[in-house]
Amino acid sequence: MKKDLCELIVVIDESGSMQRVTNDTIGGFNTFLDTHQNLPGTANLTLIKFDTTYNIVYNGVNVKDVKPLDNTTYTPGGMTALLDAVGRAIDEVGKRIDSLPKKQKPGKVILMIITDGEENSSKEYKLQQIKEKMKSKQDMDKWEIVFLGADQDAWQAANAMGSKGAVNYSVVNTKGTWSKMAYFSANSRSYSDKTSLDNFNLSDADVDKELQKIKTDNKNDK
Repeated sequence: MKKDLCELIVVIDESGSMQRVTNDTIGGFNTFLDTHQNLPGTANLTLIKFDTTYNIVYNGVNVKDVKPLDNTTYTPGGMTALLDAVGRAIDEVGKRIDSLPKKQKPGKVILMIITDGEENSSKEYKLQQIKEKMKSKQDMDKWEIVFLGADQDAWQAANAMGSKGAVNYSVVNTKGTWSKMAYFSANSRSYSDKTSLDNFNLSDADVDKELQKIKTDNKNDK
């Protein structure tokens, strides 16, 4: 495996209820993107958005080639095909990684799912299928999976889907939660001993300071 190669998988809710935090989601994702574009090593990004159906925006694209979101590329509406989006993300990335020689496989795979609603629109995958897929990827392939649920019992939802990691957040702090996603995943990607779900309990101000420190340190190392 290539320790300096990371596969980032981001599954974003784009259903109608996310309209209230459109700009926060756009800004938050762009902070996440900027963080990883400035880290050492190589990362590939798979981005899947979902509303009534799902849309694979990027599939294993070098993170440096990914474009920021804007109001033309993130337009909430429709229902919530959460299971289909997650199932497709796992299957697409899993198939691609499985096809690689062992020496070319990423040393780290991080799947992050962020939503403010419950499943109500999937047609391709059932809950039990997702639970089995998540368990396999976490136990056998050592994927890190975090389910982030806004204004809901994220632990209950994550447990139902099979995710070992869960974060509850308030929808009014969507942008701050994305910054914490950036910090957590940057720590994980760097194999830092700071990597912990406790990263999501830090204040927005502290996370912003940490992200700025990461960016400054990387600039000084270049």
